[in-house]
Amino acid sequence: MKLQEIDKVQYRKRLNIVIAAFIGCFAVLAVIIGSVLIELFAAPIVDPETQNNFKFNIAGVIIALLMMSVIMNHFKKHPFMVDVYYVWQLKQIHNQIYRKLVRIKRAAEEKDVNALIILSFYYVSLEQVYHLDNNTLTMSSVKKDQEKTKALLGEQTLEQQAENFQLDLVKAF
Repeated sequence: MKLQEIDKVQYRKRLNIVIAAFIGCFAVLAVIIGSVLIELFAAPIVDPETQNNFKFNIAGVIIALLMMSVIMNHFKKHPFMVDVYYVWQLKQIHNQIYRKLVRIKRAAEEKDVNALIILSFYYVSLEQVYHLDNNTLTMSSVKKDQEKTKALLGEQTLEQQAENFQLDLVKAF
């Protein structure tokens, strides 16, 4: 995956719209689907206050969540979603790298080229995501880790090494 420049203001605006739309549509769908299921399948009971429709409401929530997943998957390539989807992909890659970070760091200390490429990409992209998400609390620890990786790299910069990143490199660890 190649790193891209993202406009922070545009990204935050679009992310907020996507989150609000997702939550709103999900809530409306869950209520509607739950109500329809209750209307179709709930046995008529004399006292509606003693009727338990929990299973129908849960089914409505699950069906709504599945529908929203399909909708989001369909629109992930839409031009409006490009920045949001790119950052989501980066976060998925961060999770994969983080699970193997101890082994990758150990290999990087032994000057393993692939480990250095992974660490370079990880810290450069982590800095980008933290900047986009306004995560200033952990930025100092990322900077420290970047300095350690720079010391291991020697003459090459983190950005140069990050350009060589392939997801298959992570699977080798």
